[in-house]
Amino acid sequence: MDKILVIYYSFTGNSKTVAEYVKNKLNADILELEPKVPFSSDYDEVVRQWQNNDIKRDVEIKPVDIDLSKYNKIVLITCTWWYGISPVMKKFLKEYDLSKKDIIVASSNAGWIGHCFKDYETLLPNSNIKGELDLLFSANDGERNKILTTQKEIDDWVKCL
Repeated sequence: MDKILVIYYSFTGNSKTVAEYVKNKLNADILELEPKVPFSSDYDEVVRQWQNNDIKRDVEIKPVDIDLSKYNKIVLITCTWWYGISPVMKKFLKEYDLSKKDIIVASSNAGWIGHCFKDYETLLPNSNIKGELDLLFSANDGERNKILTTQKEIDDWVKCL
């Protein structure tokens, strides 16, 4: 029987909302990634610190207390940080081996997906990426938690696993 794990990092809560939906849809376990030192709640401060978010730059994360070898299917969901996957997800993928696992990946954003899927491919060279999803949320003030990606698109993506 397939064991599925949803792994996510969410700065604003949008990725978390989708991760919890996928967890329930697949009857999966879930793991939230967290930075060792929380990011500032001041958006402008985070921009100043992280607008140069390339594949080599990451952050220390809290240790993961889960046996990844028990899972053969993985769902990865993170937010987009300046055209790439979040530093938290990058650090996780650099430190933990997901080789030979079936994986679907998603990155939440407000219209600027950038090189997120290329980042996943680079950091998961020995994994089987079966599906990618651009989780699009509104860029309008006051509507930033409004998801524009349809329920059908999410459900079709989940079926890739």
